[in-house]
Amino acid sequence: MIINVENPIISYADKGKPFQYEKLFYATIEPYILEFKNCRLDKLTEEDAARCLARIFKKMEVNGVPVLDFFKADLDKMKEQGQSQYEITTKLASDIAHDIFCCFDKNLYDENGEFAVCDRIYCVVKDGVKDFIYCDSTVKEGKLARKKPSPEAEYFAELMKFNAMGKLPKAKDKY
Repeated sequence: MIINVENPIISYADKGKPFQYEKLFYATIEPYILEFKNCRLDKLTEEDAARCLARIFKKMEVNGVPVLDFFKADLDKMKEQGQSQYEITTKLASDIAHDIFCCFDKNLYDENGEFAVCDRIYCVVKDGVKDFIYCDSTVKEGKLARKKPSPEAEYFAELMKFNAMGKLPKAKDKY
């Protein structure tokens, strides 16, 4: 799944404006949402939305590890706190969205103007094929207007390379 950098959430992102992580995540995984109910997530009841997200999370991997295993401690803690299935799945969606889209949030840029990064790459596994969520945007280079990968595309390419070499963490760090 290629991240649509033309999405207004990304194109109009600016420092001081809230970045809509979840909305961008739902737009990116929309083909899998439509596969479940043939309807956008915001049109579903809370119960159906939770069930839809749970089914997608069961098919997702992060750094080659099933998402539900990677976030097991967090999920168990939320269940112990008595959160509903809808609250649990939307919180997990929010956490995943922050990991994936942090590089586009201008509010997270450091003092040197560098974007935020994460050491996690996500994919949905369907019929044994991994459908990675990544960016492949390009920017114009020089006067000849040749195109080269954007810094965000290079970041995702590096994540994919590290994942293929097995250098990304297989367990969530304890904070």
